[in-house]
Amino acid sequence: MQILGEIGFAVILAAILPFFVRYFLLPSSIYHEYPLNVIFNTCDHDLHSVCSFPAASLEYEKNHLFSANIYYALIIRLKFADIETTKHLGLFQNSIEIRDEHEKLLKKFTKSAVLKEPTWLTRATWITFFPLYFLGAFHDYSTLEVALTQEYLEILEKPSTKLIYTLHDKFANIEEAQLRIIAKFGLIRNFLYYWPISSTLFMFFTILISILCAIGVKYAYLHYFAQKPQENGEILDGPVKNHEKPVKIEKSVKKEPKIEVEGFSADEFQPETFGESPKNEILHDTLRKRK
Repeated sequence: MQILGEIGFAVILAAILPFFVRYFLLPSSIYHEYPLNVIFNTCDHDLHSVCSFPAASLEYEKNHLFSANIYYALIIRLKFADIETTKHLGLFQNSIEIRDEHEKLLKKFTKSAVLKEPTWLTRATWITFFPLYFLGAFHDYSTLEVALTQEYLEILEKPSTKLIYTLHDKFANIEEAQLRIIAKFGLIRNFLYYWPISSTLFMFFTILISILCAIGVKYAYLHYFAQKPQENGEILDGPVKNHEKPVKIEKSVKKEPKIEVEGFSADEFQPETFGESPKNEILHDTLRKRK
């Protein structure tokens, strides 16, 4: 039952951790599209003339549009009016200013662009395949995308609150304008954001297999050390069974009985040379007297 509980815990942990990984690795602001209301000022002396460049502003809260320490691409999509002045617009300049809450300029990006005219071959293709042209299958030459920067980095200590777009040509007639903000990621964050299901499944199985391998190593370790005491308890003739203590066999030493000799008591010391022929006269006289 213990191993089943550990496997269940591994499955739950592997299912929860991918969401925490996505929360901590992915920034809060990744992709935004905002429509821009492009306006201009008219002249006091001639109400039909334009006396300013077309411009649009976007205000937002701190750390809402941009996350700190993340690079962003700023792209403007413009749709021009189909009028005669648009055909002779020529080269024009676009700019984006990023300001803080005190209207202090933090960053400014500029880029030139030109609206191209379709060639006669392109127009002939439109006429030939008019149904496809009507459905929008071909490129719209009245629409232009301008990538002003790919590396805008917002600093945490200086958050922005306002963005101003300006088209530096008063003869430009814009029907629609749109701002796209795209976070630029590395390989791991790209995988997490653009392939959410695949990345979640990959993290789930990776974490699950890692935890199951750790559980297997733990049980193998415990099994190995459980067998170790039995190996250490073995003796030369075989293992000791039922924890029996080996019997110590003591060898009894057979004592030879003492031989009593005439003229000596049993406890009296008997010289080893007793009974032999005396080697001198003094010893011979002593023995004879004792007899």
